[in-house]
Amino acid sequence: RMNNGNSMLLDVGEGTVGQLLQVWKSTLPKSASAVDEYHSRLLGIKAVWISHPHADHHLGLLRLLSERSAIGGSNDPIVLMAPPNMFAFLSEYQLTVPEIKGNYVELDCRDLFPGQQSPLCTKLREDLGISCTTVQVTHCPYSYAVIVDGTAFGRLAYSGDCRPSSRFASAGNGADVLIHEATFEDGMKEEAVLKKHSTVGEAIEIACKMDAKTLILTHFSQRYPKIPPVNRDESDAKAMTVPIAFAFDFMRVTPSSLPLATKLTPALRLLYPGQEDDDKTAAKKGLTVDSKELMAVPGMFSAKGIL
Repeated sequence: RMNNGNSMLLDVGEGTVGQLLQVWKSTLPKSASAVDEYHSRLLGIKAVWISHPHADHHLGLLRLLSERSAIGGSNDPIVLMAPPNMFAFLSEYQLTVPEIKGNYVELDCRDLFPGQQSPLCTKLREDLGISCTTVQVTHCPYSYAVIVDGTAFGRLAYSGDCRPSSRFASAGNGADVLIHEATFEDGMKEEAVLKKHSTVGEAIEIACKMDAKTLILTHFSQRYPKIPPVNRDESDAKAMTVPIAFAFDFMRVTPSSLPLATKLTPALRLLYPGQEDDDKTAAKKGLTVDSKELMAVPGMFSAKGIL
């Protein structure tokens, strides 16, 4: 949410609108109308960024557009920054749900590469006070990271899903906040390479290269229901000092509360089993397969008897 009260969404997974509704209701004064506030907040979403075309990053967009359409959102369409194949998907979807048509204007992620200038950049500045720069990253075809200048946090960099990118680190140099995926814990680099994701340690490396003031880790694999350990490189002064926060559902962070968020990790770890407990459980089940061998086999982590 920007200083003027308007907002931008970075990826819109399925259920996003429902989660936003729950958060908004929990912060309402008793005298306020929940319906009026919901409508106001929906219309206040002026832009959406879709990092890549995987469904878990964009399926919530359909409900968002439908809900805005029902309250007159077509009078002020969202600037939808997305890969080109997303617009083809939406054009086909409109044949079944025509009401979403006219509720967004297309801004191809590639039109935000350094040196590019789209006419819609003016609308982003007017509605949100921001400018955006895109960097192509390694994940699936049409995957992009974004650097957003002018947010309430200052310069914000968002990786989307990707392998570590030096170009992204360079483009986002000096970011006040870096939101980086950390799908796998350290020691699982083989699986991260195969799946084209990042480990916790690799995300920290990018934060150091970027000289980011704060790192927020996100996109943890649901197959590992615990806070992953943070193994910092003791030989790297930046790696030892960069503040790190772990994202979770319904997390709300403001510029003033961000320092506190980086200190919550020990408390969050109490909500999940420790590594020692996991190892004891595995030993009881006789699961002694070499983990490094498993990491080198695509899909092995879903194999019956392993996890």
